[in-house]
Amino acid sequence: MAQSKPESITTTKPDSKENKEKKKDDKSKKEKEKVKKEKVKKEKVKKEKKEKLSDADKAKAKLISAGDKIFNSDVKRYDKALVFYLKAKNMGAKTEKLYYNIGYSYFKLKEYKKSEKYFFKLVHKDSLRLKKSLYYYARLQHLNYQFDSAITYFGEYRRTLSPDDLAKMDKDIQKKLKECNFAKEMVATPVLAFVDSLGDNINSKYVDYAPLISADDSTLIFTTRRPNENKSNRDQDGAFFEEIYISKKDSSGNWVKASSIGKPISGSGHSACAGLSADGNSLIVYKSSGNGDLYLSKKQKGKWTSPKSLGKNINSSEHESSASFSYDNLKLYISSDREGGYGGQDIYVSLIDEKGNWGKAQNMMRKINTAYDETSFIALPDGETFYFTSSGHNSMGGLDIFKITYKDSAWSDAVNLGYPINTPNDDVINSISNDGKRAYFASMLDEANKHDIFMLTFMNEVKQVFDDLDGLDIAVYKYGELLPPFEKAVNIQKLNLTVLKGIITDKNTKEPIYASIELTDNSTNKVVATFNSNEQTGSYLVSLPAGKNYGIAVKAENCLFYSDNVKIGKVKGYKEIVKDIQLQRISVGSKVILKNIFFASGKAKLTKSSETELQNLLKLMNDIPKLKIEVSGHTDNVGRASSNKALSKRRAKAVVDFLVKNGVAIDRMVYKGYGFEQPIASNKTKEGRQQNRRTEFKVIAK
Repeated sequence: MAQSKPESITTTKPDSKENKEKKKDDKSKKEKEKVKKEKVKKEKVKKEKKEKLSDADKAKAKLISAGDKIFNSDVKRYDKALVFYLKAKNMGAKTEKLYYNIGYSYFKLKEYKKSEKYFFKLVHKDSLRLKKSLYYYARLQHLNYQFDSAITYFGEYRRTLSPDDLAKMDKDIQKKLKECNFAKEMVATPVLAFVDSLGDNINSKYVDYAPLISADDSTLIFTTRRPNENKSNRDQDGAFFEEIYISKKDSSGNWVKASSIGKPISGSGHSACAGLSADGNSLIVYKSSGNGDLYLSKKQKGKWTSPKSLGKNINSSEHESSASFSYDNLKLYISSDREGGYGGQDIYVSLIDEKGNWGKAQNMMRKINTAYDETSFIALPDGETFYFTSSGHNSMGGLDIFKITYKDSAWSDAVNLGYPINTPNDDVINSISNDGKRAYFASMLDEANKHDIFMLTFMNEVKQVFDDLDGLDIAVYKYGELLPPFEKAVNIQKLNLTVLKGIITDKNTKEPIYASIELTDNSTNKVVATFNSNEQTGSYLVSLPAGKNYGIAVKAENCLFYSDNVKIGKVKGYKEIVKDIQLQRISVGSKVILKNIFFASGKAKLTKSSETELQNLLKLMNDIPKLKIEVSGHTDNVGRASSNKALSKRRAKAVVDFLVKNGVAIDRMVYKGYGFEQPIASNKTKEGRQQNRRTEFKVIAK
């Protein structure tokens, strides 16, 4: 039997490396050809659609494209983008994206009523693709005092978010919900207020805000966005650059026409007022150099000096936006978002050193600063009460104004000042005047007028709020609604505060003198204020808390220092003390009464309260090495003449002994006691006898 032929066995030979590369290249070519065909197809469809578009549709698309280019650029000029968007809309364009961009542009320009109209149309669409419209509509309802509606739409927006987006947005949404609920409470229990516009001499049709008031209520400095011959450029929001304007009251108490503060304060960029000293002679200016820094300008001979940077201890590489002086000019409070803070803008404080330089700014810590923005910190003259602006404490929305106190080395909790001082939008405190009659703020009357500056008077019916406010004038600016007017304005409780003011002149020529003034708390010998008189007018002004005994030392070049004593009792309310001061040029025979030299009753031992005055006399002797003086003691006429003369001589000797102990040569001084031989007032009255009990010195050689 023949044997069958076995079946052939076939095997698959593995592809060589070259075969694999070939197949890979073939596949790549096919994919490229496929992509190319799809691209050609899309271009063809696009071209066909474009060809089908009417000329009007092409024009609308071109306008929207031009608007989008501006809207999406790094420097967003929303006002310019709106020009293109609104033209497209007026030609019939109605896309959801167009309405969103128009609404958002108006929102950024703070034209909220116009913005709300577009977001209203979006959120009421059957199918809403741009879910963020819900968020902005909720924000607009919040700003429009429709708090329940805002809560509803914030909730709707929250429900549209993916888990990842919710993680990013939930903190902000929860804060907005909290603000809406708190705002409902505040609006239900409003503070009554009387509002009056400062009129056309102050306000313009543009944005006017940040009013700063001098302590005597005679000077108003504010920031405006109006155009003028010096500045016509606009920023990314379409507003004119910030400019500082100034106004003073005339003899009738009316504000004169405000004008630009001018050069050298004004520059090519933003210039905004940030802080003003009580006497109105030192102005802190914000300039848009770097990320925004603070500068100081002083008024000398009636003119403002060129602003100088406050230095690296105040300015940082980040943004410094506001500043204010303490009433004694020894502290400076600033807001900054520099590294190392709690988040956003924080409040920092800097102390002035003996050379007049500001020390390194220190964070004011958790009771004041939060993870959000704090700014515009204002210190009252009592050293215990402070006002500041924050979006991080219990706010109605945006920035609100708060009060906080510092007693027994501890900060209180921050207290919201309530509605309508605070609103759902930004409310910022800038300055406080002393007389307790008026408050100045800026607010939105309507979208045509933007922000104007107004005067506000609180009503007596809300007693608890007055206690909280201490009866002070509060200068604020607002992005919210105008405060509701009432029929009658009533003055409110005044702060227990005294303003010391006057004019410093040459005793002989009567010409104004530029002098330094140093105030000392005689109970502690601590300097509580240093400031200068106005170089042109010689005027000075300082605020003093009641209940203290103050020593005053006034010094000027080529003059003998002036010494005085002011004792302010614990009187209630606000009052002014006018003390004009005449300085004597250094000449033989000129005398100075040392009003802050004190002795124990009936004795010749110097008290501790005399320390500051003695140091002033010592400095004078050291500064003028050839000066020779006679130190004399004087008494009233109560008691025996011989006893009084002996006591007055011992007291004069005590002053000379102090100077000798501190290095002054004895041959430059003599001491004498005159008892009651040289009275300067009548001994028939208590006040006259007090004046006669004195220590003085006379120049006998120079």
